[in-house]
Amino acid sequence: MRRYLLVVPFIFACARGETPPADSAAMAAPAALTEADVAGTWSGTLMPEGSDSVVGNWSVVIGSGTYRLTTAESPKDTILGTYVLEGDSSRYSAGPHADAAAGGAMVTNAGTTRFSGSQITGTGVIRLADKPDSVVMRYHFTGTRAP
Repeated sequence: MRRYLLVVPFIFACARGETPPADSAAMAAPAALTEADVAGTWSGTLMPEGSDSVVGNWSVVIGSGTYRLTTAESPKDTILGTYVLEGDSSRYSAGPHADAAAGGAMVTNAGTTRFSGSQITGTGVIRLADKPDSVVMRYHFTGTRAP
């Protein structure tokens, strides 16, 4: 009888458990973006971080890893940059360029964008090019795809 008592723990240890249920968060993960999702012309508004006051209107042409953003107000400005698709969003950056709104100061621009159908939202930061720790402005934006 003692022999059988020693075997019982091994039976439970080797028994197969039930398969745990699939993680519902993983099942609901959005599909990865494709170039078809982001390519095209978009337009929208720019607001300082923590505010809903519009400080600028813009339009941007996106495609093949590059973008060309044009501001609508005076002083009109055009910014060229690059982006990388990462899952359900993209990261963008523009190297040193003269910012007309900052009196021609050389700045860089970087941030994250989310696309959802014909809507675009995101956040970013403008820094002085020669002082990368400096922050000229943190902002958020919203927009729509042009028909």
